[in-house]
Amino acid sequence: MSKHKTALVFGATGLVGSKLVDLLIEDERYSKIRVANRSSKNYEDSKIEEVLVDFNHLEEYADSFNADDVFICLGTTIKKAGSKPAFEKVDLDYPTEIARLAKQNQVSQLVHISAIGANSKSSNFYTKTKGKAEEAVWKVGPENSYAVRPSMLFGNREEFRLGEKIGIALMKTLGFLMVGPAKKYKGIYDEEVAQAMIFIANATPKQKAFNSDELKAIATNF
Repeated sequence: MSKHKTALVFGATGLVGSKLVDLLIEDERYSKIRVANRSSKNYEDSKIEEVLVDFNHLEEYADSFNADDVFICLGTTIKKAGSKPAFEKVDLDYPTEIARLAKQNQVSQLVHISAIGANSKSSNFYTKTKGKAEEAVWKVGPENSYAVRPSMLFGNREEFRLGEKIGIALMKTLGFLMVGPAKKYKGIYDEEVAQAMIFIANATPKQKAFNSDELKAIATNF
C-alpha cells in the first residue's frame, strides 16, 4: 500500500470533516491533505494544502482533484440553507459535481457522507435528496465510490441546534433499546464516522453503502 497518498477533503470545517482532517494528519499513508474551503482557516500543519474554492464553479479548480482519495463531508440543513433548492445545491449538486471531476481526474476512491435512510424514492425530502445524491455519485463518480450513512451524530458543533441537542440526549439515554434491525439508527460519534471513512477508502470493499452500525463496527477496529 502506498504511503504517499494525497487526500482531498470537502467540508473540512464541519463536524465530521474536521475530525477526518485530524486523523489524516496522523495517518502515515497520507503525505498531503488538500482541503477545499470557501475561506482560509490558516492551517499550521505542513501536510495541509488549502485551496480556496467557489463551490458554484468547481470546474475551475479541476487541477486540485489530482488526488488519490476524495472525501466529501458537505452537508447543511434546510433551515440553515434557507430553502429546499439551496439545500439541494449543497447536499446534491455539489457532491455530484465533485464526483464527476474526481472521475475525470482518475481519483482512485471517493467516500461521501450521506444519511441513514437515504432513498431516492422516499417521501421525506431530506432522505430523498440524500438518496438522489448517492445515486448520482455512483453514476458519475469513480468506480470505487462509497456512501456512509450515519444516524444522529454525536460531537461538539460550533453552531447550537436545540432540536439536535434534545435528540442526542434522548438517543444516548434510550440507545440501548435499539437492537436487531434498529441498531443502524443508534447515534454515532463524529470521530467514528471519520475513522470508518478512512478505512473504507483504503480497503476498497465491494459494498457501496454503510449504515451507522456498520460504521461503528469498522471504527472499533480502526
